[in-house]
Amino acid sequence: MKGDSGWTFLDHTADIRMEVRGTTMEELFTNAAHGLTSLLAPETLPTPDREVHVELEGVDYDDLLVDWLREILFCYDAEGFVLSEARVDALSQSALQGRLLGTTLSSEERSGEMEIKAVTYHGLAITRHETGFSAQVVLDI
Repeated sequence: MKGDSGWTFLDHTADIRMEVRGTTMEELFTNAAHGLTSLLAPETLPTPDREVHVELEGVDYDDLLVDWLREILFCYDAEGFVLSEARVDALSQSALQGRLLGTTLSSEERSGEMEIKAVTYHGLAITRHETGFSAQVVLDI
């Protein structure tokens, strides 16, 4: 791994557990998006030609993080949208506004060999540290 990507994959019995870090909450959400994308399209770094606007409401940051990742997974599964860059424009404890920049690939162009079925709440907790935030997210495969 070159430098600190902001995410790490940890051992888990049947699913994938991703640990995400960020110096700010916005960076945590951005790193989580890129960590998920690294599983969906590990060989693809598309030049963005499309922007998807995301507006979410939730009860807390945990809820928003799961919904944010679910939106990225939905765009990939439903439309073949592969993320190049995630931007969190506004984030509060109950709302997120952001943009997903990427491109739509055909099923033949998608290089992901792993099917992620869902982003779960299992074991999810965002923790604040002296240097920022971390979270563990379990992805159902």
